[in-house]
Amino acid sequence: MKKLPVEKKKHFRMMPTVKDFMREQPGDVKQELNGIIFMLEIDGSLSMPYGEKIRGEEQLFAIRVMQAANIRIFYVYGLDDIVFGIHGYVKKTEDIPAKDMNQAKKTLKLLIKEGLVK
Repeated sequence: MKKLPVEKKKHFRMMPTVKDFMREQPGDVKQELNGIIFMLEIDGSLSMPYGEKIRGEEQLFAIRVMQAANIRIFYVYGLDDIVFGIHGYVKKTEDIPAKDMNQAKKTLKLLIKEGLVK
């Protein structure tokens, strides 16, 4: 039986820092993240428990890898149906660590400056 092509609403692109972060993660974390990214690309958005809007931040969202580990990948919606994975970290506390939030905001500003995100 022939598989029909899957129509994607979005296309996920990982920033190099996120790729580096994910290289350090075990295979089950990578597998779970890939499944969530696939849902994001097909549906165009994520809802709990797989994704969340970052409270108080207009453009920041987070992928929630929770079965294999407690990992978060910040992402933003860019132009031309691109979603950028901009920062990853291991969640250890209830609040987002300031250094991780600052890094995500710094990368977002860079993407806006380059005209890739509004």
